Amino acid sequence: MNCKLSFFALAVFFAVTVNAQSAQNPLYNPAADPAYDGNLNVNDIVIAVDKGAALKTMKVFQKKDGMYQLGTKDVTAWEIKNRPDALKWYKANSVYPYFDQDAFNARTGKYKSVVAGYLLCLSQKYKLNLAALTGSNSWPTYYIKDNAEHESEKNKLEELFQIIDKEFSTLPNTFLSYTQNPAIWKLVAANRFELLECLTKVENPEIKRMIDFYLKEIATAKTAAENFTSGTSGLYNGGYSWMFRAVSKKGREDFITTQKGWNANTGAVSKINAALDELKPICAPKIALLKMENNLFQYRDAPSEALMKGYLKNPAILKIHKIGISDADWLIEKNSFGIPLYRYKRGTMWVRNNTDDHPYCKGLFFVIKQDYSGSGTYGKSFISEYSEELRGCL
Repeated sequence: MNCKLSFFALAVFFAVTVNAQSAQNPLYNPAADPAYDGNLNVNDIVIAVDKGAALKTMKVFQKKDGMYQLGTKDVTAWEIKNRPDALKWYKANSVYPYFDQDAFNARTGKYKSVVAGYLLCLSQKYKLNLAALTGSNSWPTYYIKDNAEHESEKNKLEELFQIIDKEFSTLPNTFLSYTQNPAIWKLVAANRFELLECLTKVENPEIKRMIDFYLKEIATAKTAAENFTSGTSGLYNGGYSWMFRAVSKKGREDFITTQKGWNANTGAVSKINAALDELKPICAPKIALLKMENNLFQYRDAPSEALMKGYLKNPAILKIHKIGISDADWLIEKNSFGIPLYRYKRGTMWVRNNTDDHPYCKGLFFVIKQDYSGSGTYGKSFISEYSEELRGCL
């Protein structure tokens, strides 16, 4: 009997000791604000987070000294009496108002990737630590690629807002990353318009690489214009298209509208416009100085000239200053066995189109080609290549 009494006394001592240690060393959420206390009450169903950073549905049994004693919501009186670990003490900043985790995850789970895309913008807007929001020291770059995706994102954010607003109006801040912190989801939904605008301004990495390349080309065109004084060559140095877009509003608009994804990326458009606006006053007076080489019009060839005019959309509106051929005879291209492949001539027109939205003339450059038919004969002439460049006028 003495042995039985001693064993019972030992069990009681062990239980008291463990409970005392738990109160002295409460569980806690290391990410939580030390000053937070949800002012919860005994018998409340709550959400608790311990050092393992898992959300647990619990019940409050006691509260004292900035701590809550919690157990599972279905813990029995027998377990409380006989299991020393049935109830545990938590710091107040680790215990939060209840929300139905299963219901929340079931209703909002499909929007997880949507919320993830706005965390960088959320961090910037509220000056929040990105790692605290994401649970990671690195985060992928999210961006909106086009208007269709913009509309899709807008609709998804609105759907998420309606679900949270109508079904989960009160959600606690667990101080964890977004996968375990419903308050972050609520914040994203509530600020959906500002965050969508923020994400719209994030540059697509592919577009950024393209823009960087274009800006280098424009810089090259700028240098060529700065160095040009007069003559028939040396102005463009690969930069004709950019000079044309600098001085022609329509040319610029046509170029920008054909760039995939730029309609949803105002940053790309503004960078190109700024660079072209800077190029325009530099190249505009230099284009007027660029003349046409006389040897481009050295020979006349009525059939070739008629073919060149017929290639143009509306030749009747053009004022033709000069037209001609630069080659006296056909130039023959042969294969490695010396057999002709085709022959060609180079033709040029120097024209002015009064409907253009710039004051310059143009040089129109043609390659007139005839494919080899065999036995020393060639087929019908056709335009195989065409290009144009701005030039000064007479």
